Formats: sequence, structure tokens, C-alpha cells
Amino acid sequence: MAQLGSASGLGPEGRRFESCHSDQYMNTSGSSSAPSVKEIREAKYISFVSTRKNGTPVATPVWVAPLDYLGPNVVGFTIDANAGKAKRLAHTNTVTVQPCDIRGRIVEGSPIVHGTAIVVSGMEAETVRDAIAHKYGFTYKMFSIYLWFSERFGKTQDQPETAVIVTLNV
Repeated sequence: MAQLGSASGLGPEGRRFESCHSDQYMNTSGSSSAPSVKEIREAKYISFVSTRKNGTPVATPVWVAPLDYLGPNVVGFTIDANAGKAKRLAHTNTVTVQPCDIRGRIVEGSPIVHGTAIVVSGMEAETVRDAIAHKYGFTYKMFSIYLWFSERFGKTQDQPETAVIVTLNV
């Protein structure tokens, strides 16, 4: 089983996973975390790392938008109601985030930012979705067309709007 700090490894079911906890990217400087929060807020994608019950970290690249109405160190993203992230957050809300690319590859030299996350639905999730739509503009509009077809003709019918709100430690 992979240990926290390894770049990749095998999980308990033998499936390969990638973790953004690579020691080479650890920000060990004693400087303020404000630049780290700014990098997360401005990143196109972040690697969101939640933890399974057995302690295995699971990294997922997600779009992220700042949620200024909740504070300068709060960001959010949307998820499917039945996503593994929601299930993992049900037992532990401690997470880490780090800027990455669309495939989850960590931006070299980027800091790991710790935080706490909660899953929200309804109006709160719609507000997060609106923040994502504002930040990603046309790209989000194209993606929302795909989501519309998925909801109408796929397995995700009648799922509530769901999002994750992350408060970054500063």
C-alpha cells in the first residue's frame, strides 16, 4: 500500500492511484500561506485530495472557483451527488489541494494547501455552480450542454445539485 508522501502506488484493491503528496513539491518554506491561497484561487485546475477510510489518499483534478462571499480563503467546485469524493468527505473533512493540469499532474513547485471541506446541495450548490460558470465562461457553457444530455438520458437523472466547499488553512 502506498504511503503518504509517495508520488504513486497501488491502493488496497490493487488499483493505481496518483497522489499530489509528492515530497518534491512540499512547500517547506516558512513564508506566509497567502500566496498559496492565491495560487489555488487562480488555478484552472486543482488536485483535490481526500482520504479513504483506510487512510489512502485519492487525488482528483477539479475546476475550482473562489467563493468570495464566504471569505478570501474559500473555494468550491461541483460534483455528482454519488461521487466518491462525497462519500470520502462523509467520514473525514480534512483535505489538501494543489494546482495541477487537466490530467492531475501537479504544477512543479506548487505548494500543498491544507483545508477542510464540506458537501453542500440545493441553493448553496447552485451558488458554487454559478461561481464556476462565471470563472470558466464559454468552456463551462459547452460542458453544461454535455451535463444536460447526461442528466436527461444517462444514469444521473434526478440527482440533486451538489458541490464541495473548501476552506483553506491560512
